[in-house]
Amino acid sequence: MIVRKTAPEEARRVNELFAICFEMPYTNCPADPEKDDATHWAAFDEDGEMMSTFTVSDFTVQFDGSPCKMGGIGGVATLPQYRRRGGIRACFREALPDMYGSGYDFSYLYPFSTAFYRKFGYECCVQKQLVTVDLRLLRTSYFEDTYRLAEPGRDLSEDVWAVDQAWYRAYNMSVLHGRSDYRWVTGLDPAAGDKYLYVWYDNGAPSAYVRFQPEGDTLQCDRFRFTSARGFRALLGLLQTMSTDRSHARFYLPESKALRYLLPEWSLGAVRWQLLCGGMVRVVRVREVLEKAKCIGTGQVTLEITDHQIPENTGVYRVSFRDGRVTQAARTDAAPDAALTIPALSALISGVCSFTEAAQWMPGAELKTPNPALDQLFYKKEMFIEEDF
Repeated sequence: MIVRKTAPEEARRVNELFAICFEMPYTNCPADPEKDDATHWAAFDEDGEMMSTFTVSDFTVQFDGSPCKMGGIGGVATLPQYRRRGGIRACFREALPDMYGSGYDFSYLYPFSTAFYRKFGYECCVQKQLVTVDLRLLRTSYFEDTYRLAEPGRDLSEDVWAVDQAWYRAYNMSVLHGRSDYRWVTGLDPAAGDKYLYVWYDNGAPSAYVRFQPEGDTLQCDRFRFTSARGFRALLGLLQTMSTDRSHARFYLPESKALRYLLPEWSLGAVRWQLLCGGMVRVVRVREVLEKAKCIGTGQVTLEITDHQIPENTGVYRVSFRDGRVTQAARTDAAPDAALTIPALSALISGVCSFTEAAQWMPGAELKTPNPALDQLFYKKEMFIEEDF
């Protein structure tokens, strides 16, 4: 088996392989030979036949107040006749050390099997709530004259970008976008069948927006973002004005118990929550990620990290922090306070839960020596991601 990055002239075959595996139109596939800046890895048999492939796309994500380079894994595919031969495993074996050398902090993917991707160091990360509300049972306020609909001749891209900037800062793993990434807002024409996008303004400042498409009796919202409780209520009030034609609205919220209290009615089927897996994360460069972590107060912990795919990460690290920020993350020969596999570290540093909780329930998290500072480095953080790749 030969594993390597594909050449530009092989982009068509990458797309053909993906289209065959997922039974989808060729035009919806991951590699664009005209403007493709992603990295495509492939496994070939001895005759040069492409068997398996996946794509690593570059993103910048928010992590504890710092922008971090993230490799989004997508387009994972193996032709049926070559499955169970280790093609994807071989691609990860080559790609992960290459990502380490290229300066990636994290990698992220949406799994078809969580058990399969744990083998490569990934662990479940973001969870999100799919919320379905019965608009006929809600009593919310509609804020008059403070909504604008994106239409031809009305460019709301700067206002949407402004709302997203506040949103990004609140959630780890959120993908950070520049202004040039908001061309999708410009030229929206709901009268011609495009999605509806409304921005709500609080005293003239853009403070919330929603994008939705009516489907049957439901308003399917693929973006529902707000910077305050007032903004949430304003969006819900707008959607409720459409309840004569659409009985329900569906949107995603971060996994936050407090956010549930924004909904004014819980009884009689007014709201339903469904908790969904929002992907898996992997730390690619351990020391660099530890250095960027936000902590609670002042303390010091010693961690033993095991990473079978990227041996440069394996070792014992002393992490010192003061006033909430790491001052040093360095190798040491000292006895560890905790031992973590790379999947466990990836979940904990992202903010899945406290170390105390992880040591009780999470595979790969082991307490060696009691140290209260472990819960100052590893604790529950807000997380959210909506990007597809």
